[in-house]
Amino acid sequence: MTSIELRHYTQREVEHVSTADRTTVSRRAERARRSLNVLVASIALIAVAPVMLLVAVLIRVTSKGPVLYAQTRVGLDRRWRNKGIMNHRRKEDMGGKPFTIYKFRTMEVGGHPDVQVWARPDDPRVTRMGRILRKYRLDELPQLFNVLRGDMNLVGPRPEQPKIFAHLRDKIEQYHIRQ
Repeated sequence: MTSIELRHYTQREVEHVSTADRTTVSRRAERARRSLNVLVASIALIAVAPVMLLVAVLIRVTSKGPVLYAQTRVGLDRRWRNKGIMNHRRKEDMGGKPFTIYKFRTMEVGGHPDVQVWARPDDPRVTRMGRILRKYRLDELPQLFNVLRGDMNLVGPRPEQPKIFAHLRDKIEQYHIRQ
């Protein structure tokens, strides 16, 4: 039978673990996560390239407008690493780095780009082809390029539009920590 020795650490011993050691671990974890994201996104892009080509052609044939839809979203907040350092040039705390997300267009062209709202399940702006793409989440395949660029991770919280993020941050306690 094996015995396990439990040891109680004092506050001083816990504080002795250097910040450098914790930073090294978080850098390793970040590099591992990034490597995994690039590997999986690359393989996925190769695998779904024919599907993406077919979807692009179908969007072009069935509706007027561009194939891809680009929108600003709030990305990862990497400032937590440098708690004492803030960018004083920043006029507004958006909760993370803004980036442009790409999706296949599923709605009619002509909306107001300044208005940021969630789409509803029965949204009249969604095209017939868009309903199919949304049902099977095919509209999100171009986001693999965002993963390759390092804008977002494969797994994690959904990047939101800046105004919606600000609204949720005000309404939900500790929402900003999810980014």
